[in-house]
Amino acid sequence: MAIDSTFLDQLKGLDLLARRKVSSVYMGSRRSVRQGRGIEIADYREYYPGDDFRSIDWRVYARTERLYIRRFEEEKDLTLHILIDSSASMDFSVSGMRKFDYGGSIAVGFAYLAMSKYEKFASALFSDRITDVMQPKKGKMHFFRMVELLNNAIQKGKTDLEKCIGQYTNMIKSRSFIIVISDFIEPMESLEYAIYRIAKYSKEAVLVQILDPGEISLRWTDDIRFEDMESLKSERTFLSPDFKKRYQERLKEHISGIQEICDDTGIEFYSITTDTPLFDAFVGIVEK
Repeated sequence: MAIDSTFLDQLKGLDLLARRKVSSVYMGSRRSVRQGRGIEIADYREYYPGDDFRSIDWRVYARTERLYIRRFEEEKDLTLHILIDSSASMDFSVSGMRKFDYGGSIAVGFAYLAMSKYEKFASALFSDRITDVMQPKKGKMHFFRMVELLNNAIQKGKTDLEKCIGQYTNMIKSRSFIIVISDFIEPMESLEYAIYRIAKYSKEAVLVQILDPGEISLRWTDDIRFEDMESLKSERTFLSPDFKKRYQERLKEHISGIQEICDDTGIEFYSITTDTPLFDAFVGIVEK
């Protein structure tokens, strides 16, 4: 069972004012920047192959010798895209909820807010490839199909966010709001490419990292055999205090690296442990 039914009840219990507050963070009638013709120029961004060459501002080129395109402001609803990591590493728990259960519940929370405002939302699972894609739609039936999909999902395979984001963004028809939920435990080079691509194809984006307290603290002691849940390779290690300290420092550096890339691209990043009350974690994300 992936989705916490108590969390669903808590979402239903949000009063109208609170629901309106948190949903207005990203949904509904908010200003979106589009390329092409509009009321007024909002800003510029660097030209990418495939962009409409008619949007190139040649006066800017004359000054900078670099190609930039004009972007205009208009009122437009954003389509929500929710991507959930279903690789083998998400099937992990020392105590309490598995990472996939926790992350899947957060995903459902976002979908619930979209449903409550009758906005379009899409979802997909990913590991080393994109699977179980649900195209953007509105309504309760679409929401419950997503819940069913998550409840029946199997966690397997390695994580390749670079490849999966490349696949998924090719399917996006318009600039959208993208949410990616994962443990983000993979090489930084892959994460960096994926995050910059998310920024290119979204108006707004949020990354939610889900970690188990046990994999942060390494609460085990002495000699222990670890098995990589994705590669299935195992290795015997002595968990000395020095080893734990170096591991925690590297994990902290990894998370800081993700935060730095997100800050550079304007993407919001949250790192959450599964011992945090689920509803509190969700409201903390959408209220900021």
